[in-house]
Amino acid sequence: MLQWTENLSVGVPVLDEHHRHLFDLLARIDAMADAGLALDSVQAVFAELNRYIAYHFAEEEGMMERAGFPFLELHRHSHQTIALRVADMSAALSVANVERVARELHGFLTGWLVHHIEIEDFEYRPFLAGGA
Repeated sequence: MLQWTENLSVGVPVLDEHHRHLFDLLARIDAMADAGLALDSVQAVFAELNRYIAYHFAEEEGMMERAGFPFLELHRHSHQTIALRVADMSAALSVANVERVARELHGFLTGWLVHHIEIEDFEYRPFLAGGA
């Protein structure tokens, strides 16, 4: 199972905590898959994920803006793409496809989360670390 480690630290404790929470949501999806995927449980995770990524992205973008991060618009576009992808999966969720959509979400988060942190978020470390 994919887990947050100190190697994924962006140097901003509050953002590291946000990232840990995203990994916790991924772990919840793993646990649900092991226990059986009930539509209401999967919908609850999607709802929390949609709320949390909106909150996290707004907080992260605000910090980047205050720090004068030069690639803010590119980062913001990446966030919008991610949020839309999760919202689309959430909207498509039904009793008939709950297992497929939950697997799709898990695969997407597994592939995206570490990549996004290590490649895109690490770009802002010199601008935010220690100062946010």
